[in-house]
Amino acid sequence: MNRIRAVAKRGGFIVLIVLLPLLGIMSWNCWWFQSRQLKVTPIAKLALDELVLLERLQGAIRIPTVSLATAKLTRDSDFHRFRDYIADTFPTLHSSPFIRRTGEDLGDEVNPSMLFEWPGQEPELGAILLMSHFDVVPVESNSLAKWSHPPFSGHLDESFVWGRGTLDCKHGVMAILEAINMLSAEGFQPQRTIFVALGHDEELGGGEGNRKMAEWLRSRRSRLHVILDEGGCIFTEFPGLDRPAALVGVAEKGYLNVKLSVDVDASNVGHASMPPPETAVGILSSAVDRVQSSPFAPRIDGGLRDTLRYLGPEMPSLFSRFAMSNMWLCESIVKSKLSTKPSGNALLRTTIAPTLIEGGVQVNVLPEHAAAKLNVRLLPGDSTEKVLAHLRHTINDIRVEIAPLPHSNEASPVSSTESTAFGRLHQTICETYPDAVAAPFVLVGSTDTVHYTDLCENIFRFIPVRLSERDTQRFHGIDERISRSDYLDIIRFYHQFIKNSSVK
Repeated sequence: MNRIRAVAKRGGFIVLIVLLPLLGIMSWNCWWFQSRQLKVTPIAKLALDELVLLERLQGAIRIPTVSLATAKLTRDSDFHRFRDYIADTFPTLHSSPFIRRTGEDLGDEVNPSMLFEWPGQEPELGAILLMSHFDVVPVESNSLAKWSHPPFSGHLDESFVWGRGTLDCKHGVMAILEAINMLSAEGFQPQRTIFVALGHDEELGGGEGNRKMAEWLRSRRSRLHVILDEGGCIFTEFPGLDRPAALVGVAEKGYLNVKLSVDVDASNVGHASMPPPETAVGILSSAVDRVQSSPFAPRIDGGLRDTLRYLGPEMPSLFSRFAMSNMWLCESIVKSKLSTKPSGNALLRTTIAPTLIEGGVQVNVLPEHAAAKLNVRLLPGDSTEKVLAHLRHTINDIRVEIAPLPHSNEASPVSSTESTAFGRLHQTICETYPDAVAAPFVLVGSTDTVHYTDLCENIFRFIPVRLSERDTQRFHGIDERISRSDYLDIIRFYHQFIKNSSVK
Protein backbone atom coordinates (compact mmCIF):
# COMPACT_ATOMS: atom_id res chain seq x y z
CA MET A 1 0.00 0.00 0.00
CA ASN A 2 2.78 2.41 0.85
CA ARG A 3 4.42 1.64 -2.50
CA ILE A 4 1.16 2.43 -4.32
CA ARG A 5 0.88 5.71 -2.45
CA ALA A 6 4.46 6.55 -3.30
CA VAL A 7 3.90 5.81 -6.99
CA ALA A 8 0.69 7.88 -7.00
CA LYS A 9 2.45 10.72 -5.24
CA ARG A 10 5.34 10.59 -7.68
CA GLY A 11 2.87 10.48 -10.64
CA GLY A 12 0.97 13.47 -9.29
CA PHE A 13 4.20 15.35 -8.87
CA ILE A 14 5.16 14.63 -12.50
CA VAL A 15 1.73 15.76 -13.72
CA LEU A 16 2.11 18.94 -11.69
CA ILE A 17 5.55 19.59 -13.19
CA VAL A 18 4.06 19.23 -16.69
CA LEU A 19 0.84 21.19 -16.07
CA LEU A 20 2.31 24.20 -14.28
CA PRO A 21 4.53 25.32 -17.19
CA LEU A 22 1.67 24.58 -19.63
CA LEU A 23 -0.74 26.65 -17.56
CA GLY A 24 1.88 29.38 -17.30
CA ILE A 25 2.35 29.51 -21.08
CA MET A 26 -1.40 29.62 -21.67
CA SER A 27 -1.88 32.35 -19.07
CA TRP A 28 0.94 34.35 -20.64
CA ASN A 29 -0.71 34.02 -24.06
CA CYS A 30 -4.03 35.16 -22.61
CA TRP A 31 -2.37 38.12 -20.91
CA TRP A 32 -0.82 39.25 -24.18
CA PHE A 33 -4.00 38.63 -26.16
CA GLN A 34 -4.49 42.34 -26.60
CA SER A 35 -7.29 44.26 -28.32
CA ARG A 36 -6.84 44.98 -32.02
CA GLN A 37 -9.39 47.79 -31.97
CA LEU A 38 -7.95 51.14 -33.01
CA LYS A 39 -7.75 53.82 -30.36
CA VAL A 40 -9.35 56.73 -32.20
CA THR A 41 -11.56 59.60 -31.12
CA PRO A 42 -15.18 59.18 -32.23
CA ILE A 43 -16.22 61.96 -34.59
CA ALA A 44 -19.14 64.27 -33.98
CA LYS A 45 -22.26 63.19 -35.83
CA LEU A 46 -22.64 64.94 -39.15
CA ALA A 47 -25.74 67.16 -39.19
CA LEU A 48 -28.21 65.89 -41.79
CA ASP A 49 -31.55 67.02 -43.20
CA GLU A 50 -33.35 63.87 -42.10
CA LEU A 51 -36.70 64.21 -43.84
CA VAL A 52 -35.20 65.14 -47.22
CA LEU A 53 -32.82 62.19 -47.14
CA LEU A 54 -35.53 59.75 -46.06
CA GLU A 55 -37.92 61.00 -48.75
CA ARG A 56 -35.26 60.37 -51.38
CA LEU A 57 -34.79 56.82 -50.11
CA GLN A 58 -38.56 56.34 -50.18
CA GLY A 59 -38.60 57.40 -53.83
CA ALA A 60 -35.96 54.81 -54.68
CA ILE A 61 -37.87 52.03 -52.89
CA ARG A 62 -41.09 52.86 -54.77
CA ILE A 63 -39.57 51.90 -58.12
CA PRO A 64 -39.98 48.08 -58.34
CA THR A 65 -36.65 47.14 -59.92
CA VAL A 66 -37.19 43.39 -59.58
CA SER A 67 -34.28 41.45 -61.08
CA LEU A 68 -34.70 40.81 -64.79
CA ALA A 69 -32.30 39.54 -67.42
CA THR A 70 -30.88 42.40 -69.49
CA ALA A 71 -32.11 40.77 -72.70
CA LYS A 72 -35.69 41.30 -71.48
CA LEU A 73 -35.23 44.98 -70.63
CA THR A 74 -36.69 47.80 -72.68
CA ARG A 75 -35.85 51.49 -72.52
CA ASP A 76 -39.03 52.22 -70.56
CA SER A 77 -38.33 49.58 -67.89
CA ASP A 78 -38.39 50.26 -64.16
CA PHE A 79 -34.58 50.03 -64.21
CA HIS A 80 -34.38 52.96 -66.61
CA ARG A 81 -36.96 54.83 -64.52
CA PHE A 82 -34.67 54.29 -61.56
CA ARG A 83 -31.70 55.62 -63.54
CA ASP A 84 -33.75 58.71 -64.43
CA TYR A 85 -34.72 59.08 -60.76
CA ILE A 86 -31.04 59.13 -59.81
CA ALA A 87 -30.37 61.79 -62.46
CA ASP A 88 -33.22 63.95 -61.17
CA THR A 89 -32.27 63.47 -57.51
CA PHE A 90 -28.53 64.10 -57.91
CA PRO A 91 -28.08 66.57 -60.79
CA THR A 92 -24.68 67.66 -59.44
CA LEU A 93 -23.30 64.14 -59.94
CA HIS A 94 -24.29 64.31 -63.63
CA SER A 95 -22.21 67.37 -64.46
CA SER A 96 -18.52 68.32 -64.36
CA PRO A 97 -16.31 67.25 -62.68
CA PHE A 98 -18.37 64.07 -62.37
CA ILE A 99 -18.74 61.64 -65.24
CA ARG A 100 -21.52 59.05 -65.53
CA ARG A 101 -21.18 56.09 -67.84
CA THR A 102 -23.98 53.70 -68.73
CA GLY A 103 -25.69 52.05 -71.70
CA GLU A 104 -23.50 52.39 -74.79
CA ASP A 105 -20.44 53.12 -72.65
CA LEU A 106 -20.85 49.58 -71.30
CA GLY A 107 -21.44 47.98 -74.69
CA ASP A 108 -25.25 47.95 -74.76
CA GLU A 109 -27.45 51.02 -74.96
CA VAL A 110 -30.18 49.26 -72.96
CA ASN A 111 -27.84 48.47 -70.07
CA PRO A 112 -29.12 50.53 -67.08
CA SER A 113 -26.13 50.00 -64.75
CA MET A 114 -24.27 53.19 -63.81
CA LEU A 115 -20.57 53.88 -63.33
CA PHE A 116 -19.81 57.30 -61.82
CA GLU A 117 -16.33 58.81 -61.78
CA TRP A 118 -15.10 61.66 -59.57
CA PRO A 119 -11.60 62.43 -60.89
CA GLY A 120 -8.97 62.81 -58.19
CA GLN A 121 -6.33 65.49 -57.92
CA GLU A 122 -3.64 62.83 -58.20
CA PRO A 123 -4.96 60.35 -60.80
CA GLU A 124 -1.76 58.31 -60.63
CA LEU A 125 -2.85 57.09 -57.20
CA GLY A 126 -4.97 53.95 -57.09
CA ALA A 127 -8.69 54.72 -57.21
CA ILE A 128 -11.48 53.96 -54.75
CA LEU A 129 -14.41 51.89 -56.00
CA LEU A 130 -17.66 52.02 -54.03
CA MET A 131 -20.28 49.48 -55.05
CA SER A 132 -23.94 48.70 -54.54
CA HIS A 133 -26.88 47.44 -56.63
CA PHE A 134 -30.41 48.58 -57.30
CA ASP A 135 -32.08 45.36 -58.43
CA VAL A 136 -34.13 43.54 -55.81
CA VAL A 137 -35.54 40.05 -55.43
CA PRO A 138 -39.23 39.49 -56.19
CA VAL A 139 -41.96 39.32 -53.58
CA GLU A 140 -44.04 36.14 -53.68
CA SER A 141 -47.68 36.96 -54.27
CA ASN A 142 -48.85 34.62 -51.50
CA SER A 143 -46.72 36.53 -48.97
CA LEU A 144 -48.11 40.01 -49.69
CA ALA A 145 -50.69 39.78 -46.92
CA LYS A 146 -47.92 39.08 -44.41
CA TRP A 147 -46.15 42.40 -45.04
CA SER A 148 -46.89 45.14 -42.53
CA HIS A 149 -46.75 47.64 -45.41
CA PRO A 150 -46.77 47.05 -49.17
CA PRO A 151 -43.25 46.02 -50.26
CA PHE A 152 -42.83 48.83 -52.80
CA SER A 153 -44.59 51.57 -50.83
CA GLY A 154 -41.47 52.99 -49.18
CA HIS A 155 -43.68 53.52 -46.15
CA LEU A 156 -42.15 55.84 -43.54
CA ASP A 157 -43.18 55.80 -39.90
CA GLU A 158 -41.58 57.13 -36.73
CA SER A 159 -38.93 54.39 -36.68
CA PHE A 160 -38.47 52.72 -40.08
CA VAL A 161 -38.53 52.96 -43.84
CA TRP A 162 -40.26 49.82 -45.13
CA GLY A 163 -39.93 48.02 -48.44
CA ARG A 164 -37.95 45.77 -50.72
CA GLY A 165 -34.45 47.21 -51.14
CA THR A 166 -34.15 48.92 -47.76
CA LEU A 167 -31.64 46.25 -46.70
CA ASP A 168 -30.61 44.81 -50.06
CA CYS A 169 -29.39 47.11 -51.42
CA LYS A 170 -30.87 50.49 -52.35
CA HIS A 171 -29.87 51.86 -48.96
CA GLY A 172 -26.26 51.44 -50.16
CA VAL A 173 -26.94 53.05 -53.53
CA MET A 174 -28.59 56.10 -52.03
CA ALA A 175 -26.23 56.48 -49.05
CA ILE A 176 -23.13 56.44 -51.28
CA LEU A 177 -24.58 59.05 -53.64
CA GLU A 178 -25.83 61.21 -50.76
CA ALA A 179 -22.37 61.19 -49.14
CA ILE A 180 -20.61 62.13 -52.38
CA ASN A 181 -23.21 64.82 -53.08
CA MET A 182 -22.55 66.34 -49.63
CA LEU A 183 -18.78 66.20 -49.96
CA SER A 184 -18.97 67.93 -53.32
CA ALA A 185 -21.19 70.68 -51.86
CA GLU A 186 -18.66 71.11 -49.04
CA GLY A 187 -15.91 71.77 -51.59
CA PHE A 188 -14.08 68.53 -50.83
CA GLN A 189 -11.67 67.39 -53.54
CA PRO A 190 -10.38 63.81 -53.35
CA GLN A 191 -6.75 63.04 -54.05
CA ARG A 192 -7.68 59.60 -55.34
CA THR A 193 -10.18 59.14 -58.14
CA ILE A 194 -13.47 57.76 -56.85
CA PHE A 195 -15.61 55.37 -58.88
CA VAL A 196 -19.14 54.32 -57.94
CA ALA A 197 -20.48 51.16 -59.61
CA LEU A 198 -24.24 50.67 -59.32
CA GLY A 199 -25.30 47.34 -60.79
CA HIS A 200 -28.74 46.37 -62.08
CA ASP A 201 -28.41 42.56 -61.94
CA GLU A 202 -26.47 41.56 -58.82
CA GLU A 203 -29.21 39.17 -57.77
CA LEU A 204 -28.69 37.36 -61.10
CA GLY A 205 -24.89 37.23 -60.80
CA GLY A 206 -23.96 40.66 -62.19
CA GLY A 207 -23.12 39.26 -65.62
CA GLU A 208 -24.35 42.33 -67.51
CA GLY A 209 -23.91 44.98 -64.83
CA ASN A 210 -20.74 44.89 -62.79
CA ARG A 211 -19.03 42.48 -65.15
CA LYS A 212 -19.35 45.07 -67.93
CA MET A 213 -18.23 47.89 -65.65
CA ALA A 214 -15.21 45.83 -64.58
CA GLU A 215 -14.40 45.25 -68.25
CA TRP A 216 -14.57 49.00 -68.86
CA LEU A 217 -12.14 49.69 -66.01
CA ARG A 218 -9.89 46.88 -67.21
CA SER A 219 -9.81 48.29 -70.74
CA ARG A 220 -8.64 51.66 -69.34
CA ARG A 221 -5.99 49.92 -67.21
CA SER A 222 -7.49 51.59 -64.15
CA ARG A 223 -5.61 51.00 -60.90
CA LEU A 224 -7.84 50.34 -57.90
CA HIS A 225 -6.52 50.91 -54.39
CA VAL A 226 -9.59 49.65 -52.52
CA ILE A 227 -13.07 48.30 -53.25
CA LEU A 228 -15.96 48.50 -50.78
CA ASP A 229 -19.19 46.64 -51.51
CA GLU A 230 -22.09 45.23 -49.50
CA GLY A 231 -21.46 42.17 -47.33
CA GLY A 232 -20.87 42.20 -43.59
CA CYS A 233 -23.01 44.31 -41.27
CA ILE A 234 -23.12 45.34 -37.62
CA PHE A 235 -24.60 42.37 -35.75
CA THR A 236 -26.14 43.47 -32.46
CA GLU A 237 -26.43 39.96 -30.99
CA PHE A 238 -23.11 38.29 -31.68
CA PRO A 239 -22.41 35.14 -29.59
CA GLY A 240 -19.83 35.70 -26.84
CA LEU A 241 -19.85 39.50 -27.11
CA ASP A 242 -21.67 42.10 -25.07
CA ARG A 243 -21.11 44.69 -27.82
CA PRO A 244 -22.19 44.81 -31.49
CA ALA A 245 -19.83 43.16 -34.00
CA ALA A 246 -18.98 45.06 -37.18
CA LEU A 247 -17.91 42.25 -39.49
CA VAL A 248 -15.95 43.19 -42.62
CA GLY A 249 -15.81 40.61 -45.40
CA VAL A 250 -12.16 40.22 -46.40
CA ALA A 251 -13.07 37.29 -48.64
CA GLU A 252 -16.14 35.50 -49.87
CA LYS A 253 -16.91 31.88 -50.40
CA GLY A 254 -16.96 30.35 -53.83
CA TYR A 255 -20.16 29.16 -55.48
CA LEU A 256 -20.85 25.89 -57.27
CA ASN A 257 -23.99 23.98 -58.22
CA VAL A 258 -23.71 20.26 -58.89
CA LYS A 259 -26.25 17.92 -60.45
CA LEU A 260 -26.49 14.28 -59.43
CA SER A 261 -28.27 12.09 -62.00
CA VAL A 262 -29.36 8.47 -61.98
CA ASP A 263 -30.68 6.67 -65.07
CA VAL A 264 -31.66 3.03 -64.68
CA ASP A 265 -32.01 0.31 -67.27
CA ALA A 266 -35.38 -0.17 -68.92
CA SER A 267 -35.67 -3.56 -67.23
CA ASN A 268 -35.98 -1.77 -63.88
CA VAL A 269 -38.83 0.46 -65.03
CA GLY A 270 -42.48 -0.45 -64.82
CA HIS A 271 -45.20 -1.00 -62.26
CA ALA A 272 -44.31 -0.05 -58.69
CA SER A 273 -45.98 -3.19 -57.38
CA MET A 274 -42.99 -5.22 -58.61
CA PRO A 275 -39.96 -3.08 -57.63
CA PRO A 276 -36.34 -4.13 -58.16
CA PRO A 277 -33.98 -4.10 -55.14
CA GLU A 278 -33.08 -0.45 -55.88
CA THR A 279 -34.97 2.22 -57.79
CA ALA A 280 -33.57 5.36 -59.42
CA VAL A 281 -34.96 7.39 -56.53
CA GLY A 282 -33.47 4.99 -53.98
CA ILE A 283 -30.01 5.10 -55.58
CA LEU A 284 -30.15 8.88 -55.70
CA SER A 285 -31.39 9.16 -52.10
CA SER A 286 -28.52 7.00 -50.88
CA ALA A 287 -26.05 9.22 -52.72
CA VAL A 288 -27.53 12.38 -51.19
CA ASP A 289 -27.49 10.78 -47.74
CA ARG A 290 -23.80 9.88 -48.10
CA VAL A 291 -23.01 13.46 -49.12
CA GLN A 292 -24.75 14.87 -46.07
CA SER A 293 -23.11 12.32 -43.80
CA SER A 294 -19.60 13.20 -45.03
CA PRO A 295 -19.14 16.98 -44.76
CA PHE A 296 -15.85 18.71 -45.45
CA ALA A 297 -13.54 18.88 -42.47
CA PRO A 298 -13.73 22.09 -40.44
CA ARG A 299 -10.82 24.53 -40.77
CA ILE A 300 -9.78 27.62 -38.85
CA ASP A 301 -7.54 29.52 -41.19
CA GLY A 302 -7.45 32.61 -43.38
CA GLY A 303 -10.27 35.02 -42.63
CA LEU A 304 -11.77 33.02 -39.75
CA ARG A 305 -8.52 32.93 -37.77
CA ASP A 306 -8.37 36.72 -38.11
CA THR A 307 -12.01 36.96 -37.00
CA LEU A 308 -11.18 35.18 -33.77
CA ARG A 309 -8.02 37.24 -33.24
CA TYR A 310 -10.06 40.45 -33.46
CA LEU A 311 -13.12 39.31 -31.50
CA GLY A 312 -11.45 37.14 -28.84
CA PRO A 313 -9.87 39.95 -26.77
CA GLU A 314 -13.24 41.75 -26.64
CA MET A 315 -15.14 38.81 -25.14
CA PRO A 316 -16.06 39.29 -21.47
CA SER A 317 -15.73 35.56 -20.72
CA LEU A 318 -12.26 34.68 -19.40
CA PHE A 319 -12.71 31.12 -20.67
CA SER A 320 -13.41 32.41 -24.22
CA ARG A 321 -10.35 34.67 -24.17
CA PHE A 322 -8.26 31.84 -22.76
CA ALA A 323 -9.35 29.47 -25.55
CA MET A 324 -8.99 32.02 -28.36
CA SER A 325 -5.51 33.02 -27.25
CA ASN A 326 -4.36 29.40 -27.17
CA MET A 327 -5.69 28.05 -30.44
CA TRP A 328 -2.69 25.73 -30.70
CA LEU A 329 -4.29 23.71 -27.90
CA CYS A 330 -7.96 24.72 -27.91
CA GLU A 331 -8.74 24.75 -31.63
CA SER A 332 -10.89 21.62 -31.44
CA ILE A 333 -12.97 23.18 -28.65
CA VAL A 334 -13.53 26.33 -30.68
CA LYS A 335 -14.47 24.29 -33.76
CA SER A 336 -16.94 22.25 -31.75
CA LYS A 337 -18.54 25.39 -30.32
CA LEU A 338 -18.82 27.13 -33.70
CA SER A 339 -20.21 24.11 -35.51
CA THR A 340 -23.29 23.89 -33.27
CA LYS A 341 -25.04 26.64 -35.27
CA PRO A 342 -25.48 26.82 -39.05
CA SER A 343 -24.00 30.34 -39.13
CA GLY A 344 -20.86 29.23 -37.30
CA ASN A 345 -20.61 25.97 -39.23
CA ALA A 346 -20.66 27.91 -42.51
CA LEU A 347 -17.56 29.83 -41.42
CA LEU A 348 -15.70 26.62 -40.66
CA ARG A 349 -16.03 24.56 -43.80
CA THR A 350 -17.07 24.22 -47.40
CA THR A 351 -20.79 23.45 -47.18
CA ILE A 352 -22.87 21.23 -49.45
CA ALA A 353 -26.65 21.62 -49.34
CA PRO A 354 -29.08 19.45 -51.32
CA THR A 355 -31.69 21.95 -52.49
CA LEU A 356 -33.65 20.37 -55.37
CA ILE A 357 -34.70 16.81 -56.13
CA GLU A 358 -36.76 15.40 -58.97
CA GLY A 359 -37.81 12.01 -60.25
CA GLY A 360 -40.84 10.01 -61.20
CA VAL A 361 -44.04 10.75 -63.06
CA GLN A 362 -46.62 8.95 -60.93
CA VAL A 363 -46.70 7.36 -57.51
CA ASN A 364 -47.22 3.83 -58.86
CA VAL A 365 -44.65 4.01 -61.68
CA LEU A 366 -40.97 3.12 -61.30
CA PRO A 367 -38.98 6.09 -62.66
CA GLU A 368 -36.26 5.72 -65.24
CA HIS A 369 -34.58 8.95 -64.15
CA ALA A 370 -33.98 10.83 -60.90
CA ALA A 371 -31.84 13.89 -60.22
CA ALA A 372 -30.82 16.18 -57.39
CA LYS A 373 -29.03 19.51 -57.26
CA LEU A 374 -26.51 20.51 -54.62
CA ASN A 375 -25.52 24.06 -53.73
CA VAL A 376 -21.89 24.27 -52.65
CA ARG A 377 -20.21 27.23 -50.93
CA LEU A 378 -16.44 26.91 -51.07
CA LEU A 379 -14.21 28.07 -48.26
CA PRO A 380 -11.03 29.83 -49.46
CA GLY A 381 -8.46 27.11 -49.99
CA ASP A 382 -10.94 24.63 -51.48
CA SER A 383 -11.49 24.47 -55.24
CA THR A 384 -14.33 23.29 -57.44
CA GLU A 385 -12.16 20.36 -58.55
CA LYS A 386 -11.57 19.39 -54.92
CA VAL A 387 -15.32 19.46 -54.30
CA LEU A 388 -16.04 17.24 -57.29
CA ALA A 389 -13.32 14.80 -56.18
CA HIS A 390 -14.84 14.76 -52.68
CA LEU A 391 -18.29 14.00 -54.10
CA ARG A 392 -17.00 11.20 -56.32
CA HIS A 393 -15.14 9.63 -53.40
CA THR A 394 -18.05 10.03 -50.99
CA ILE A 395 -20.80 8.75 -53.30
CA ASN A 396 -18.60 5.99 -54.73
CA ASP A 397 -21.30 4.75 -57.11
CA ILE A 398 -20.75 4.66 -60.87
CA ARG A 399 -24.53 4.71 -61.39
CA VAL A 400 -24.62 8.30 -60.12
CA GLU A 401 -23.44 10.90 -62.62
CA ILE A 402 -21.84 13.95 -60.97
CA ALA A 403 -21.79 17.07 -63.16
CA PRO A 404 -20.98 20.69 -62.29
CA LEU A 405 -23.52 23.22 -63.55
CA PRO A 406 -22.54 26.49 -65.29
CA HIS A 407 -21.70 29.80 -63.62
CA SER A 408 -19.49 28.67 -60.75
CA ASN A 409 -17.02 30.89 -58.91
CA GLU A 410 -13.92 29.88 -57.01
CA ALA A 411 -13.53 31.32 -53.51
CA SER A 412 -12.04 34.79 -53.56
CA PRO A 413 -8.55 35.70 -52.39
CA VAL A 414 -8.33 36.88 -48.78
CA SER A 415 -7.57 40.60 -48.50
CA SER A 416 -4.93 41.53 -45.96
CA THR A 417 -5.88 43.15 -42.68
CA GLU A 418 -2.36 44.61 -42.51
CA SER A 419 -2.91 46.92 -45.49
CA THR A 420 -3.36 50.69 -45.30
CA ALA A 421 -6.71 50.25 -47.03
CA PHE A 422 -8.06 47.99 -44.27
CA GLY A 423 -6.63 50.34 -41.66
CA ARG A 424 -8.61 53.27 -43.09
CA LEU A 425 -11.79 51.21 -43.14
CA HIS A 426 -11.18 50.02 -39.56
CA GLN A 427 -10.52 53.63 -38.54
CA THR A 428 -13.79 54.78 -40.09
CA ILE A 429 -15.79 52.09 -38.29
CA CYS A 430 -14.23 53.02 -34.94
CA GLU A 431 -14.86 56.73 -35.56
CA THR A 432 -18.50 56.36 -36.61
CA TYR A 433 -19.57 53.32 -34.54
CA PRO A 434 -17.52 53.54 -31.31
CA ASP A 435 -19.75 50.99 -29.54
CA ALA A 436 -18.97 48.24 -32.07
CA VAL A 437 -16.11 45.74 -32.29
CA ALA A 438 -14.66 45.60 -35.82
CA ALA A 439 -13.37 42.30 -37.19
CA PRO A 440 -12.64 40.68 -40.55
CA PHE A 441 -14.52 37.56 -41.65
CA VAL A 442 -15.27 35.39 -44.67
CA LEU A 443 -18.60 36.23 -46.26
CA VAL A 444 -20.65 33.07 -46.80
CA GLY A 445 -22.73 34.68 -49.58
CA SER A 446 -21.56 36.21 -52.83
CA THR A 447 -21.27 39.75 -54.17
CA ASP A 448 -20.46 41.55 -57.40
CA THR A 449 -16.85 41.94 -56.24
CA VAL A 450 -16.13 38.62 -57.98
CA HIS A 451 -15.85 40.59 -61.23
CA TYR A 452 -12.98 42.73 -59.89
CA THR A 453 -10.61 40.31 -58.16
CA ASP A 454 -7.87 40.84 -60.77
CA LEU A 455 -8.15 44.63 -60.49
CA CYS A 456 -7.61 45.12 -56.77
CA GLU A 457 -5.92 43.41 -53.81
CA ASN A 458 -7.90 45.25 -51.15
CA ILE A 459 -11.52 44.16 -51.55
CA PHE A 460 -13.82 44.56 -48.57
CA ARG A 461 -17.50 43.79 -48.13
CA PHE A 462 -19.28 45.83 -45.48
CA ILE A 463 -22.26 48.12 -45.08
CA PRO A 464 -22.90 49.30 -41.52
CA VAL A 465 -26.57 48.54 -40.98
CA ARG A 466 -27.36 47.25 -37.48
CA LEU A 467 -29.03 43.85 -37.55
CA SER A 468 -30.59 41.75 -34.83
CA GLU A 469 -30.99 38.00 -35.34
CA ARG A 470 -34.58 38.63 -36.44
CA ASP A 471 -33.50 41.32 -38.90
CA THR A 472 -31.23 38.91 -40.77
CA GLN A 473 -34.39 37.05 -41.85
CA ARG A 474 -35.69 40.18 -43.57
CA PHE A 475 -33.09 39.89 -46.36
CA HIS A 476 -35.03 38.49 -49.33
CA GLY A 477 -37.82 37.94 -46.82
CA ILE A 478 -40.97 39.53 -45.45
CA ASP A 479 -41.10 43.01 -43.90
CA GLU A 480 -37.74 44.23 -45.17
CA ARG A 481 -37.07 47.54 -43.45
CA ILE A 482 -34.33 49.86 -42.19
CA SER A 483 -34.44 52.14 -39.19
CA ARG A 484 -34.34 55.86 -39.87
CA SER A 485 -31.31 56.35 -37.65
CA ASP A 486 -29.43 53.45 -39.26
CA TYR A 487 -29.85 54.88 -42.73
CA LEU A 488 -28.60 58.29 -41.67
CA ASP A 489 -25.59 56.70 -39.94
CA ILE A 490 -24.74 54.80 -43.13
CA ILE A 491 -24.57 58.11 -44.98
CA ARG A 492 -22.28 59.46 -42.26
CA PHE A 493 -20.12 56.34 -42.55
CA TYR A 494 -19.58 56.72 -46.32
CA HIS A 495 -18.95 60.45 -45.88
CA GLN A 496 -16.14 59.70 -43.42
CA PHE A 497 -14.79 56.68 -45.31
CA ILE A 498 -14.33 58.73 -48.47
CA LYS A 499 -12.50 61.44 -46.51
CA ASN A 500 -10.25 58.89 -44.82
CA SER A 501 -9.52 56.77 -47.89
CA SER A 502 -9.21 59.31 -50.68
CA VAL A 503 -5.83 60.57 -49.43
CA LYS A 504 -2.45 58.85 -49.72
